[in-house]
Amino acid sequence: MKSERAARWAGRLGAWLIRLFGVTWRVRVTGQFEVAPRIYALLHGNLLLPSFRLRQTGAVVMISRHRDGEIIAQAVERLGFATVRGSSTRGGGFAARDLIEQWPQRPWVVTPDGPKGPRGSVKPGLIRLAEATGRPIQPMVGAARPAKVFGSWDRFTLPWPFARIVVFFGEPMVVPTGLDDAGRDRLARELERRLEDAEKSAQQALANW
Repeated sequence: MKSERAARWAGRLGAWLIRLFGVTWRVRVTGQFEVAPRIYALLHGNLLLPSFRLRQTGAVVMISRHRDGEIIAQAVERLGFATVRGSSTRGGGFAARDLIEQWPQRPWVVTPDGPKGPRGSVKPGLIRLAEATGRPIQPMVGAARPAKVFGSWDRFTLPWPFARIVVFFGEPMVVPTGLDDAGRDRLARELERRLEDAEKSAQQALANW
């Protein structure tokens, strides 16, 4: 109970800081951006980068049930996002069901490398979700300067006040039905490559700004 209260307060503080910093951020959205009922694949360490600019899109964010996930959920909900709780290691099936049943018309945001990495990795569960729903998966990657990049596995990025932020949307990836495990693994590796390419594009766009 004490840890839950601490997570709630940490989440409130995080949302307050994002609002305080966010009004000073200069954000450019590039690539193939469209608010649509698809699955946006976002690197775990990039969670803050699109949060202030895209908080009114109606997106639903899948967040892990770990303690750090509770803090993130408390923060993003206060910014206007809906959330479902689950990950590849805990509650992923329930979270996928909630997305399908409760939020069938909204965009979904998933961090495929969460909650424990490795950074940029993609779990087969995301491919199964796209296969079951017919939704394309679109990389959504960010870069910021100046920013604090933490030494955690995900290189979590906190843009400083007045930072420039680029949010890059890569080409959507269509997942066919009837895949076997080998096919899902192949598409997971393909999405990893697309996330890596999208991150390079975001960094290049930021360098040219």
